[in-house]
Amino acid sequence: MRTIVFIDGQNLYHLAKQAWAPRGARVRNRYSWPSYDVVRLAGMLVEMRPGHVLEQIRFYTGVPTPAHGDTQRRWHEFWTNKIRTLRSQGVYVYRGTVNRWGQEKGVDVSLAVDLVQVTHERRCDAAIIVSQDSDFGPAVRLSKDIATAQGRSLVLESTFPAHSESKRQRGVPGTKWSSIDKALYDECHDPTDYRTN
Repeated sequence: MRTIVFIDGQNLYHLAKQAWAPRGARVRNRYSWPSYDVVRLAGMLVEMRPGHVLEQIRFYTGVPTPAHGDTQRRWHEFWTNKIRTLRSQGVYVYRGTVNRWGQEKGVDVSLAVDLVQVTHERRCDAAIIVSQDSDFGPAVRLSKDIATAQGRSLVLESTFPAHSESKRQRGVPGTKWSSIDKALYDECHDPTDYRTN
């Protein structure tokens, strides 16, 4: 089953931080920054699903503008370097923006449109969306309708970091939900400090 993994980069980072970073900790740890290895995580998610074969990895994130202060400049540098590495590994990357108030622009719409497009083009039999964002629900419904009109089934899943005490265990509407536990996330740790590349 040809599977495309769609990763909402900021959503993954913030959910992992909420799930496992110590509250109020001043010491930087692997959960306080986007320390995940995109390629390894996508590969492991697909391997865990019998009969699935990784067709493509698609990564979506907003990148802050460096002109908005030192913190934004550091994040801009981090994401620019991480994106460069991902592209060199063959990952499709959509690079949106983050405004001065920390809001992403264009990212969710691009992921949703791409999900519909790859379904229309019959490029996958399954999609794993690494996100908990309910805004993807309409794109999931449309993708299912398209696949049905094409006379085929489409397996749609969403997965996200969560711990057993998480209050919000809901995934993307219309998908099968699963969680990424701490052990899996830790196994996909990327120790690279992309700020210094």
